Formats: sequence, structure tokens, C-alpha cells
Amino acid sequence: MKPFFRAAAELKASVVFLFVLLTMLVVLGGCLGDDKKEQAAAQAMPVKVIKVTEHRFPVMGEYVAQIEALKTVDIKARVQGHIKERLFTEGQRVKEGQPLFVIDPRPYTEALKKAEAELASTRATLAKASKDYKRFKALFDQGAVSREEFDSKITDKQVLEANVSNAKAQVEQANLDLGFTRINSPMDGIIGRTQVEPGTLVAAESTVLVTVSAVDPVYVNFSIPEKEYLVAIREMEARRKQGKPDRPSDLQIILADGGYYNHNGTFNMADRAVDPSTGTLGIRAEFPNPERILRDGQYAKVVVCLKEYPNALVVPTRSLLDVQGRKSLLTVANGTVVEKPIIVDYSDDRNTVIKSGIESGTLIIADGVNKIRPGTPVSPEISDESSKMKKQ
Repeated sequence: MKPFFRAAAELKASVVFLFVLLTMLVVLGGCLGDDKKEQAAAQAMPVKVIKVTEHRFPVMGEYVAQIEALKTVDIKARVQGHIKERLFTEGQRVKEGQPLFVIDPRPYTEALKKAEAELASTRATLAKASKDYKRFKALFDQGAVSREEFDSKITDKQVLEANVSNAKAQVEQANLDLGFTRINSPMDGIIGRTQVEPGTLVAAESTVLVTVSAVDPVYVNFSIPEKEYLVAIREMEARRKQGKPDRPSDLQIILADGGYYNHNGTFNMADRAVDPSTGTLGIRAEFPNPERILRDGQYAKVVVCLKEYPNALVVPTRSLLDVQGRKSLLTVANGTVVEKPIIVDYSDDRNTVIKSGIESGTLIIADGVNKIRPGTPVSPEISDESSKMKKQ
């Protein structure tokens, strides 16, 4: 019996040993699993992500512009003569009809007197010819004079009537010329530097004496890329189809010092055609200028809202992946990078509006997207850019 009890004891010891061994393996396996999890967590790549949420997004355009006066007039003399007086201060505002220059009027005063004297003489001669005509007509009716003599008096009277008309025209022209010796401003505006001084001999319709520009309102000219022009036009058409009123066309300008101009402007006109060399369309806006800050030739930047999304999912354009026209974003879900195809509604150099493919609250990777592969474990950290995107 002893061998039997010995064998049983040995078997029991073996079972206990196996049980202890299995227990140690399970515990060791659990420790190894925990180590693998910790190792995997330690290997996750830290990345900055942007949390995409719906918010209002205006599509803004900014364009280099130049100020242009509504009207600019070069003032020229209409008669030849010497400048006698200058009656304005350079660079000041002038009113329509305000005297600017006086040309020496003496030659034109004498010309007017001569024309008036010639008219008086011609009228006196015509009066005598009219009496002769009446007298000869009575004689001709009585048969006392020939037809030829009577016709001569008719001709004399007609010639003198024509001479009187010509003399009247000469008087009117002399009056005009005398009036042109006083040069007045044709409109309200700002007057520039004088090009002539008193004593200068100026020719008629030749020498520019000074230039006057209208100042309120003013034109602002700029060019808009064809793509952005289409965005604005399609937005307008969409609003009309929906029965919505057109958005206000108030425009803003940024001056050279970086500050915004105090008054908004309105759309005035668009050019007839797109410039094929630049792919842009010329636009003209009109701005009030009561303080006369804006001057002809001045440069500025026009800021205009082309379209407005009330609720848009906006991502930085740099975050897009584009492979043969197929666009996608790298998103983060459960600590793993996932590539999601998207459809874009609008895009510019900075921002892109997503039409479909992601939802509000999605975490996207914006930087280094060409260096990260889908399936990569990452440790996401929401960047400050998320809040900035909401404030746009």
C-alpha cells in the first residue's frame, strides 16, 4: 500500500505545482498586457487638433482700390490774353461760378465797341435803303421808274439787312469774348496748384490754368477676381429665388494707415467685360466724402462681404488633402487618425466651408497632414485655433 500512497502524494504535488504555474502565467500575462497597453499609450503621437463647430461665416473679399473724383475739369482760357489776376487760394475748396482768373479785358472791350459801332453804322445805312425802297416802290407802281431801278433798290435793302444780322453776330461774339476774360469755376470742388501766374500770356483752349476736382462723393475703383465675382452673383440669384431681399451693398475701405474709413459705400457699376489678361472684373463703388479725407488718386483697400453662411462648418484650407481632385480631412476618433472624404462648398487661401463629410464637433488635424497616416494612434490636444475659427 505504501507505493500506492506515495504515488497519490506525488500526483497531488504535481497538480498543485501545475495550478501554481498556471496562476503565475495568468498573472504574468496580465502584467504583460498592461505593459503593452501602457507602451501603446506611450507611443501615441501628440497632435494639435481643431474642433469644428457650426458658426456664422461671412465670405469677405479684400481688394486694392484707387480713389477717383466723380468729375475732374482742367480749366483753360477760352480767349487769348495776359493773365491779369488770380482770385483763389491753391488747394482750397471752390464753389461753382466762383471767379478764378481775370484776363486783361481791354482788347476785348475795344473789340466790342468797334462791333457796336459797325452795327450802328449798318443799321443807319439800312434805314436809308428802306426809305429808298418804299419811295421807288411807289414810283414803280406809278410807272415812273423802270423795273431794273426798282430791283436795284430791293437788292440794296436785302444786302444791308444781311449786313445788320452779321453786325449783330459780331457784337454778340465780342460780348462773349469779353465775358470769357473772367474765368469761373464750373463746379464745386477742390482746386489744385495754379499753372500760370499773373502776366502770363495764355492761348485759347490750349494752356491748362488749373484743375478742379469734385470731392463729395467720390468713386472707388477696384478689380475683383472672376471666381469671387461668381460667388457674389450666385448668392444674389439664390436669395432672389428664395424670395429674400438683396443684401445691403454697403462696402468698407481701409486707408493707408490701416484704419477703416468712417463711411460705407455702395456699388455703382461693373465693367462691360472681364479683363482676359488678369481674369478680373472692374468694379466701381461710390463713397460719401463730407470731411474731404478721400482725394483723387489715393490708394485704399475695399472690403466687401460676398456671401454669408448662417451656419457653416469651416476648416483651415491647409488641412485639406487633395489627391487627383478627391478632397479629404484627417480626423481623430478614439485616439486614432481617420481619413474622411468631404465635399467643399467654398474655399479660399485661408478658409474652406465643408458642405458634407463631417459633422459639428469633429476633431480635425490641420498641420502636418502630409506626414500623418490614417490609423496612426494619436494623443489629441485641442488648439486655440478652434475658438478663433468661431469668432470669424
